[in-house]
Amino acid sequence: MKLYCFIVILFIGLLSCKKEDKKKLNNISEKLNTSISDSNSHIDSVISHNKSKKHSNLLVKKDSLINLNHSDSKNAHRHDSATKERNDHNKIFGLKSDKGIAKDSSNKYYIYLSFDDGPQLPGTYNCKNILEKYNVRATFFMIGVHNTGLVREKLVDSLNDNPLFIVCNHSDTHANNKYSLFYKNAKNALQDFLTAESKLKLKHKLARLPGRNTWAVNHQIKGESSAFDVAKKLDSIGYSIFGWDLEWRFVHSNIPVESASEMIKKVKNTLKSGRTHYPNSIVILMHDRMFDKPQYADSLQKFISALKNDKQYIFETLDKYPILSAEKIK
Repeated sequence: MKLYCFIVILFIGLLSCKKEDKKKLNNISEKLNTSISDSNSHIDSVISHNKSKKHSNLLVKKDSLINLNHSDSKNAHRHDSATKERNDHNKIFGLKSDKGIAKDSSNKYYIYLSFDDGPQLPGTYNCKNILEKYNVRATFFMIGVHNTGLVREKLVDSLNDNPLFIVCNHSDTHANNKYSLFYKNAKNALQDFLTAESKLKLKHKLARLPGRNTWAVNHQIKGESSAFDVAKKLDSIGYSIFGWDLEWRFVHSNIPVESASEMIKKVKNTLKSGRTHYPNSIVILMHDRMFDKPQYADSLQKFISALKNDKQYIFETLDKYPILSAEKIK
């Protein structure tokens, strides 16, 4: 009996203990759930905060990109405007865009008057007198065989000694007007120029090829290819060769085609359109004999007078070609 009572009491005690343990377990579970809930809330808060911050950063970056694109757009617009302005300027003066070619920043134009085939009488005298009257510089390309006799020799000497003028090489024989044959033998052609150099007592190594509009300036040869071999030989011994941008034409050997006013208009249009070998500069070809008669000499005088009175135009000799800025004019 005593043993039975002990067992019952022990069993009741165990049941009581389990109930207390269950309560403890329930308390622990509740605390754990609360902790988990709090932790999840914290995690959700952190995630929400990070999402908000990330979204905010994205907005800032988006705004920055918009501002950057807007800034780039402005810079591109400025660049396009500057490029357009530069290219417009280049179009006026016949330059290739963005090639860094030296350009004259002034609004001056340089005129290089050149007279071929002298000395000729009385044409060369008339040209010389008109040029001296207006204090205008000019270049005379002369032929060796024309410099015969005391009168012509003195005339050439006076041109050589005058600071307004330079006398240059137009060959000795003018190819005897058989140009194709002349340029086929470059060695003989070179000797022809050297003979003229001696006869004319030339101070400058500048030449114009007879019957060919060919250039060799700064070792760059351009123009009619049939004369390139002769041009190369002259270039190799220090000569510069000049063609022309505009010709005052003639008929019947010595009668000018254009009037003075027509030539003035052609000069201005050619310069403004940029159709010249070098920007802002125009080399004009004439022949001494065109001005041997008084009425034609008067045309030359009117032509020179009109351009001389316009301060936009400056006359120079071809030993100064090309001029990059007005400051280089002495």
